[in-house]
Amino acid sequence: MPPIIANTTSPSLDSLVIDFDQHCLFDTLVAGMADLLETTAGVDDACAYVSSIAARLGSDIEKQYKTALGVQNLNRDQLLAALINLNKRADGAFFIIEEDEDHIVLGNCKCPLGNAVISHPSLCMLTSNIFGVMTANAVGYAAVDLEQTIARGAAACRVVLHLKRTELHPDTREYFRDDASAASN
Repeated sequence: MPPIIANTTSPSLDSLVIDFDQHCLFDTLVAGMADLLETTAGVDDACAYVSSIAARLGSDIEKQYKTALGVQNLNRDQLLAALINLNKRADGAFFIIEEDEDHIVLGNCKCPLGNAVISHPSLCMLTSNIFGVMTANAVGYAAVDLEQTIARGAAACRVVLHLKRTELHPDTREYFRDDASAASN
């Protein structure tokens, strides 16, 4: 068999239009894992798995913000700034819609998980748990309602952080200050 000789007039592979980059890899990997988990374990169990990972991530992120700010506990203003900053760093677009002493309503028009989140509601547990853990550790308690999500087909997300005990909806998730955060207050 004669040796294969490359065609020297072929375009450079770097110049080809190939729909693949780091974001595509990330979207495909995350969506594939969520799909596999939701299909084999069910959405409820997939939510539980993602919640477990996200709760640890929320604690780790909270520690980083507290260390960087030089505080033992985030106050409400620092918490809100951290939640918005965190999502900006992750390429999300969360913003405050309204707030009062009982709750904070956040909107988001760009999910940090990109297209991977579409039709994968278990991935919303990242938001619920990170926001819930950080909020509960800052104010003592949080309940998170994911009223609208991009994952479920909405154009934007609407997340309600309840800061005081309230009547819970079936999908509301409650969070309480962890012992380590309580000890540092």
